[in-house]
Amino acid sequence: MESGHPPLVRTRLSAMMFLEFFIWGGWGFALGGYADSLGFAGWQLGLVVAIPAVGAMVSPLLVGFIADRFFATERMLCVLHLLGGACLIMACFQDSFGPLMILMMLNGLFFMPSIALCNTIAFRHIPDADKFPRIAVLGTIGWIVAVLLADAVLGGMTSPNFLLQSGIASIVLALYALTLPHTPPKGAESGADPFGMSALKLLKDSSFLVFIVCVSLITIPACGYFFALAGPMLQQRGYPAPLALTTLCQFAEIIFMFSMPWFVTKLGLKRVLLIGMLSWAVRYLCFMSPTFEAAIIGLLLHGFCYSFLYVGAYMYVDKRAPEDLKASAQSLLAFLLLGVGWFLGAQGAGLMKGWFPPDIPSMAAVDAETGAAIVDAKTGKDNATLPRWDDPKAATSVLRFLNLSGTVKTLLGKEQEEATPDLAQQLGVDENGKITLAKIDQFATPTVTVDGLKYSKENLAATFQDAAEKLGLEGEVALDRKQWLEVQSNKWGPIWMWPSIICFAVLAFFAVAFREKKE
Repeated sequence: MESGHPPLVRTRLSAMMFLEFFIWGGWGFALGGYADSLGFAGWQLGLVVAIPAVGAMVSPLLVGFIADRFFATERMLCVLHLLGGACLIMACFQDSFGPLMILMMLNGLFFMPSIALCNTIAFRHIPDADKFPRIAVLGTIGWIVAVLLADAVLGGMTSPNFLLQSGIASIVLALYALTLPHTPPKGAESGADPFGMSALKLLKDSSFLVFIVCVSLITIPACGYFFALAGPMLQQRGYPAPLALTTLCQFAEIIFMFSMPWFVTKLGLKRVLLIGMLSWAVRYLCFMSPTFEAAIIGLLLHGFCYSFLYVGAYMYVDKRAPEDLKASAQSLLAFLLLGVGWFLGAQGAGLMKGWFPPDIPSMAAVDAETGAAIVDAKTGKDNATLPRWDDPKAATSVLRFLNLSGTVKTLLGKEQEEATPDLAQQLGVDENGKITLAKIDQFATPTVTVDGLKYSKENLAATFQDAAEKLGLEGEVALDRKQWLEVQSNKWGPIWMWPSIICFAVLAFFAVAFREKKE
């Protein structure tokens, strides 16, 4: 029997977790790709992705002090999601850096505390706390569903509609929160320690000090860095359905989240943490390779990366902190990992993206309908993307099913006649799959129109010649699709190499310096 617990409590709490992470999943990966598609500078992209982490840094104050002492948790959750949803909906209609950054910062301030509030409601009302993973996994499923919907029907990372989706879901959760079990504040006796300052005394233990230092350092090149750059990388390399591909991370996360207890029992927490650190280093080595297969492996490693490092870190703190310091120690860890580490990592990602720019980021073009030149209002320079060149094998290989948007339209019987033929379809390629200057010169009209933009044959020829020089090609100017994508992509090799080196360095220090205490 479950007397004393609200009716259908597991179902109600599962729905809460589904909506909570549906909201975050909607913009978690897509935000970086959207900022990249808007042409934001590297530091701007990094700041837009980093700014929600400010919410994680101040959320202990809201959750650990104000909510615990003065407000019922479900009502606090309602207010935060109403405000956060409004910010996301307004952000959907912004395409300039300043307004988008401010709205995402405000959203972070409102959303990040809500994660802890959801956990509070769940743990206060769930009949068996050991069954929490069965409820929490609905959050991961919510994330996956949000990403797939955004990719299949809302335009993916190049459209701001994913912000509208998350905003509406936030409003829905705000209203749903009022139906959740009443969770009154604990009052002054809660003994809340907002930023976990009382846990600093644990740093006198050399093992705990090494643990905190290493885990804090490795989270800088971890999630914040990864979330900022994974979307732009997958887009620039021309992989199919880049936003949908990111859900491989969450599918892997589900598997390894449930297997964590087994690994901890068999290997011990130190080895689990080492595997987590190693996985981040190896993941970035995979991303250095331009091959699609290596990218898939890097994404699937998320099961080890997140579960073994982040969840393993929380488990270690819960195991080593005394009972009266557990809450403070967890607050301190969340502040360092999801706040400081995420913020610095995303900022570093933005800087690295700016330090290793594309060889040819844009070229001259005019709007096909108005004839107006496409320029950057700030610099006055040409700011049109290079014409699209699709993968010729995508329509016939199994990878076509990763194009969720096209698959959904096909299933619904909607024709895609409005799709503009890509550059290769219009100009034609030679027997080696390359576009030559002769192909450009032989095109019937003086301009080539792709995705609503007109490119002159003269500018295309000049861009091809410039690309051949950047790539160090000799002889007749002719480019294949891989080379065309390479010149308009950031230098992903060094961008992923340096965080991998940092991860290996922290891993080596942790392996030598950390001593796991025996029970």
